[in-house]
Amino acid sequence: KKIKHQLNDEILNAKNETFKMVIQKTFCKKVLPLAAFLTLLISNLFAQKIVRYDLYVKDTIVNFTGKQKRAIAVNGQIPMPTLTFTEGDTAEIYVHNELNESTYLHWHGLMLPNKEDGVPNLTQMPIKPHTTHIYRFAIIQNGTHWYHSHTGLQEQIGMYGNFVMLKKHGDPTFRKGIDDLPTFPIVLSEWTDYKPENVHRMLHNASDWFAIKKNA
Repeated sequence: KKIKHQLNDEILNAKNETFKMVIQKTFCKKVLPLAAFLTLLISNLFAQKIVRYDLYVKDTIVNFTGKQKRAIAVNGQIPMPTLTFTEGDTAEIYVHNELNESTYLHWHGLMLPNKEDGVPNLTQMPIKPHTTHIYRFAIIQNGTHWYHSHTGLQEQIGMYGNFVMLKKHGDPTFRKGIDDLPTFPIVLSEWTDYKPENVHRMLHNASDWFAIKKNA
């Protein structure tokens, strides 16, 4: 009886192992390829276009008033380059800090993850001199906004620019002939040869000096 029971157990185990092998082979041959195909199909349906910009932040010298003054240029220009996306894109922005000081970028008015917001030492650590930082976030709105440095008073000496988010064609509110017109944003700004720190100090002193200088 013991021998008979042992034989029955061995036969049952062998059948179970055979059944497991059949299931595994079937899974590998049929289910896995189907799962891979469905994954690829879904990712293609919902894939977002990645739009990349490289921003090179450098010290420069400008002469707007007849005097040479320090400024900060991004990709060799002031204001910074206009960044253009379409709603649904993924923004991938590489900031190459070639300054001898830290910097940050803040995306003014954009709805994005807190860690991408560029608030110094609160949502982000500094982009240290001669390092690169990547901002990556989905564009989930449309409209014209702006972006600027959030470090000290770097914005006042050149670090500001347009951030354009176009409405996607699939939007139910998309107006053909209106929302697809080319966008040409214009930045109006002022320049002073005073150091930004001095401007900031004098404004806090409630001085009318700047109004007097402008004959206001």
